[in-house]
Amino acid sequence: MAQTEMDPTPTHVRVIHLADNSGKVQAIFGQDSVLDLTTLSRLTKRRLTPWSRLPIEGDTLLDANKTPTFIDKALLKEESVSFHSKSDLSLKAMSGQQLAEKLEGKLSYIENITYAGEALHYPAADMNEDEKQMQTALGRFQSIRLKQRLEETLEIPPLSNSSTHIIQLSADPNASSEQLCQIVNLDPSLSAQVISWASSPYYGGSDPVESIEDAIIRVLGFDMVMNLSLGLSMGGVFELPKDGPKHYDDFWFSAVSHAALMESLVKSISSDHPKPRLGHAYLAGLLHNFGYLAISVILPPHFSILSRNLEANAHLPSNVVEMQVLHFTKEQLGAWLLKHWNIPADIYGAVRYCKDEGYQGEHKLLANLLYVANRLLDQLPISEHLLDQLGLNEETALQCRQQVLSASKDLRDMVNLIHGKT
Repeated sequence: MAQTEMDPTPTHVRVIHLADNSGKVQAIFGQDSVLDLTTLSRLTKRRLTPWSRLPIEGDTLLDANKTPTFIDKALLKEESVSFHSKSDLSLKAMSGQQLAEKLEGKLSYIENITYAGEALHYPAADMNEDEKQMQTALGRFQSIRLKQRLEETLEIPPLSNSSTHIIQLSADPNASSEQLCQIVNLDPSLSAQVISWASSPYYGGSDPVESIEDAIIRVLGFDMVMNLSLGLSMGGVFELPKDGPKHYDDFWFSAVSHAALMESLVKSISSDHPKPRLGHAYLAGLLHNFGYLAISVILPPHFSILSRNLEANAHLPSNVVEMQVLHFTKEQLGAWLLKHWNIPADIYGAVRYCKDEGYQGEHKLLANLLYVANRLLDQLPISEHLLDQLGLNEETALQCRQQVLSASKDLRDMVNLIHGKT
């Protein structure tokens, strides 16, 4: 039946298969809602995890007479529904109530299994309120360790001497290449990584790079080496999580891809618009997801729960799911941590607001550019107005993305350098 002007816009229904050793369960809920795995586990008395490795599009509908089926009670209020993923069920002009009746059976249950509408939580509008919000969130957890103050709970590891010195150098307007060379050369591992990075095919060097001086003067430039060195040394503070969401790209490849895209976007900004410092843009891209590592180290049990919820809600932005599970986002924690380490304000500000399209605060230049980079790599639409504000256009932005995607092998080689692989 064709939809008329009087017909309500249908609510997309999402189907997710979950499983444990006892078999599958399917959950059916609205596409704009967040599935609550904790509630589902409590209802089933089972530790359920998403069955699909890539559940972004959702799963097909299983026979509700053979598979335990949980239907979100909120769907019953919908006047018109349609499945987001393929299904054998005919859905002509069906309401949420009719859907529930159609799936009715001894293995069907109607329960509140999502966060939606007024039940959704949101990050503080101002990053100055982040610490208070995180303290409140941590106070919700039952562990004695997690009831401590935020500073005690985080157990923030110190940065290496080289990181500390580079941060101090970045704040010095009269800093010289010679000073940076001295700092990097004192850290043999960091030195080797920077030289290997500058020698990578991505930067197109035909001659071998044999020293940090050579990397700075001939290939990468002062800002790039300084911020790359800082990012690499900071990356060694936290180990990569082993229990992360299955559908996530690996951390460092995503970090390097964002950094490369930020670099390309800055170079493409029209000359009549302000440009952020190239090194700061690169470092913001490299560290955009740093809070992800922090959550995995600081809150390991909750990171495991968060990972499964991110898998089940792969259709939603990660910050939406993080707010429902943790009551704060990785961007909030990452920015707080970078601020604690005295990283320049425009960098941690960009990390904090990189998911906020409408952000117009003091860090908007770098934050909006990082937002664009996120959207480009996720292949999501970007408003023409925002691109125009930044001095970019859609064609140029897509060319920048294609440049990065075309260099994925070279970027992968750069990631291997971080791990000491050849």
